[in-house]
Amino acid sequence: MVTPGRPHEVVALVPDVGRAESRASVVAQAVQRLAEAGVIGRIVVVPPAGSEMDISAGGSMRAVTELDTAVRVVLVYDPSRTSVSDTTVRRVIDTVLERGVPVVPVLPCSDTVKRLDVAGFVVDTPDRAGLRVVQSPIGYPADALRSGRSHPDTVPVGAHVVPGDPA
Repeated sequence: MVTPGRPHEVVALVPDVGRAESRASVVAQAVQRLAEAGVIGRIVVVPPAGSEMDISAGGSMRAVTELDTAVRVVLVYDPSRTSVSDTTVRRVIDTVLERGVPVVPVLPCSDTVKRLDVAGFVVDTPDRAGLRVVQSPIGYPADALRSGRSHPDTVPVGAHVVPGDPA
């Protein structure tokens, strides 16, 4: 379980992939929501690659390499999902600490999904029993990111899943 007195062990990266003023508002809401969870030591907004604000080449990977060695968990949070629950944030952090692997919150896929051929015609309907909808934040052991075994822009094969939040 996340130790309330040790939030310095958790850093959240919030990629800012847009340039619009409304996007800045979405990023601000995401940062506020993460801060309200009360278990994150530092929240870093990663500027878009190539922007005037991106003074560090490599964006989120550069932010990872600059992490304090006391950081044990890195969350990557999609700023368009401003309604993440404290429970989901804590569940992801706890599972990263417990299992030492990347963790992603998911929900069962309730929509019917169709597979298409290259011409755009339906070829079949996959069984949704094995399909999940990925949510945010994705959690990584900081050491896996520092070493390059994981990359903060992907959900790696072998990531552990935890229940997401239907809200």
